[in-house]
Amino acid sequence: MKILILNASDVKGGAAKVGYLLAKGLVERHHEVCYLVQHQSATDTFIQEIPRPIVKHESRTIPQRIIHRLGINQLGLTETLPFRLEADFVRQFDLVHLHDLPTFNLAGLPWLSRLIPTVWTMHTMAAFTGNCLYSYDCDRWQSSCGNCPQFGKFPVLWLHRDGSGLNINLKRLIYQLSQLHIIGVSNWISDQAKKGILGRFPVQTILNPVDTKDFYPIVDRTALRQSLNIPIDAEVILFSVSGKVEDQRKGLDIILKALPQLTLNNLYLIPLGIAGAGTQIAEALAGFAHREFAHVSDVALLNKLLSAADLVWHPSRADTSSLMSLEAFAAGTPVIAASVGGVPEVIGDAGILMPPDDPSALVEATHEFLGRSLQERQATEEYAVDYVKEKFNLNKFITAHEHLYKSLI
Repeated sequence: MKILILNASDVKGGAAKVGYLLAKGLVERHHEVCYLVQHQSATDTFIQEIPRPIVKHESRTIPQRIIHRLGINQLGLTETLPFRLEADFVRQFDLVHLHDLPTFNLAGLPWLSRLIPTVWTMHTMAAFTGNCLYSYDCDRWQSSCGNCPQFGKFPVLWLHRDGSGLNINLKRLIYQLSQLHIIGVSNWISDQAKKGILGRFPVQTILNPVDTKDFYPIVDRTALRQSLNIPIDAEVILFSVSGKVEDQRKGLDIILKALPQLTLNNLYLIPLGIAGAGTQIAEALAGFAHREFAHVSDVALLNKLLSAADLVWHPSRADTSSLMSLEAFAAGTPVIAASVGGVPEVIGDAGILMPPDDPSALVEATHEFLGRSLQERQATEEYAVDYVKEKFNLNKFITAHEHLYKSLI
């Protein structure tokens, strides 16, 4: 088969990693794949970066100004992608698979989906809401949106007005003219998609995978910590957050409230994330021994950091899944995660679930786990490794996509 995969990034972020694993796995099974992305970091030959259109001047055009005034920027109506891919380019493929959309004109979806079969994987709720990536407690997206509770708050700060009602109605019209097959990365996001404007399409769940050739336990933790300049006798906690302090979806504020409550003699932190400019995270963690906040794209280094940790924290307020938790389990490191969205499907009985938005619960679960005997902790770690090998198997993930593609082609 000849597959075109579109994503915003090739390896940075959860959706990017999933798209990359899919593209790489299909190539290894001798399919032809073009992994077309807006931001390229990796050097695999099947990855191509989308050429950026030439911008003649920086000032907004009249259509752009109107769109901004209406608050419907999210639809990308002045963007040239997917139209500039051209029909002849698209038709050389058997199928196109969308993940997190790059800078994309959603009005091009009917044109694209009528050229060749089109699959779209839901990594967030953005495709079927008016403004937001995650709706939290709001259910207006199930009908018509409007009066968006996130408007004017991070990250919905850049819109001139609340156009969520118009946005969702325009999306509904676009989808009525399109032909799509929807994949959810968890049963939770699949159920959400069925409740909204994507509910007219077939929806199935294919769980995110973890590559156990890349993520595995490193037995000699003493030598590992020495090589990473991590204190050998420390209680090491790893977590992943946004590079912006104001972005609280992944629970940075919960972490900052929990840390002073820990009664550990030798605490050391490994903060990871897609690092932004500035020193906000370093300043927020200034009172605690920690590794420099950074995005780690080197898979081997990430596996080492996960293996060196005693625990991974994931107190997210909203998530469709949790790739970091899967990678931690594969590396033999237990996870404490908030019970939100699709996260319980990932954690299962291999980790510890806590109530959302509860720093005290995070502290209590941490003390409970670190207070276990060495034998109990080792048994938990071994179970987690076996758990992901079975339930989140990469080969099963690739095979599920092959079966879907063949049925659509």
